[in-house]
Amino acid sequence: MGKISDQQLAELISRRILEIIDLTGLTIESLASFVGVSTSTIRSAYRKTSSLSVDSLSKICRPFAIRLADFFDAALYLKIDEEHLPDLKDFKKSYFADQELKSRVSPFDESSSQSEYHRQQRELIAYIIHRSDYFNSPKTLEAMVADFRKDYQAAFTSERLYALLLKYLGSGILDKKALPRTVSRMPASKRPYLYFKKESTKA
Repeated sequence: MGKISDQQLAELISRRILEIIDLTGLTIESLASFVGVSTSTIRSAYRKTSSLSVDSLSKICRPFAIRLADFFDAALYLKIDEEHLPDLKDFKKSYFADQELKSRVSPFDESSSQSEYHRQQRELIAYIIHRSDYFNSPKTLEAMVADFRKDYQAAFTSERLYALLLKYLGSGILDKKALPRTVSRMPASKRPYLYFKKESTKA
């Protein structure tokens, strides 16, 4: 919507975004993800370089049970009771667990030695299994190859993934079930299985 002409309004909106961040422990990026408004839109409003539409303001206020009248009342300090906002609690648990996972996994460098690259792969799989909910829903090897390439820039073959998952299948952390076989006499690493966490091992 262009430059803000009302400096007081810009200051108030920026202040409110900061209050929400302080009260919830969210970042601008996670706030944007939670409320369904683009990060660039919220960041620009926070920096007082552009305005927010009524729709964006409503999206920001609604999940925190903030009335628009209270949002624009400069004399009020916002109150957010996270205990009564289960969606926020669930979002934070999932979002920050995923961010922690991504930050703690060693950067993948395909030019490193084979043993080092294999170590990085083992660490990634262990961390995903033990510290994320990725396997709470069934996944095929093909889906894993695509997901890990996209999310972690990690190149796996289905054979390598199958070899790494055997440990967790054997220990009872993961389970698998066969999909209808479309090609006969396939090696185990190519068979159409779904891999998932057993109910007793889910976080």
